[in-house]
Amino acid sequence: MSRLPADLGDGAVLRRLELDDLEALWAVVQRERDRLGVWMPWVALTPTVEEERDWLESVVSERDSLEGCGVFVDGRYVGGAGLMPGPYGITAEIGYWIDVAHEGRGLVTRAVRVLIEIGFEELGLNRIEIRAGVENRRSRAIPERLGFTLEGIERGGGKGSGGYYDLAVYSLLRDEWSRP
Repeated sequence: MSRLPADLGDGAVLRRLELDDLEALWAVVQRERDRLGVWMPWVALTPTVEEERDWLESVVSERDSLEGCGVFVDGRYVGGAGLMPGPYGITAEIGYWIDVAHEGRGLVTRAVRVLIEIGFEELGLNRIEIRAGVENRRSRAIPERLGFTLEGIERGGGKGSGGYYDLAVYSLLRDEWSRP
């Protein structure tokens, strides 16, 4: 994608992950495993570095995939963001996470903004969705800050280390998006 890597300011960059990022990715996931596992079902599905490598190889092998992007600050991996298109090129979902030491700096908001621009302007999507745990206020703040519409609650749609939980479902349509 032509917009990646994207400068997020303050020494931060959003870029596609590479196989050489495995060690740094795994270290952050391990450090944040308990916190992320509450909300992210993939944490339980990647208990070993081999499973993480398998996932990384799959997203790296898809040349134009935006599922495996990383947020890097001063060259260090600090979190992930991804755009997962649906099968017909109409809609996509954005997911994200950041290590606790980098929360509250606007990095995720800026990374999501880049992915929205790519989705609407380069991929020609009409709709982008974000799902976040109803109780996960930090995660829900991102779509709210970026002008997404809360469509409703997907009951029992999420699963983390504490079991199933409800998801707040947000959407943004191309004609609602205005670049800052």
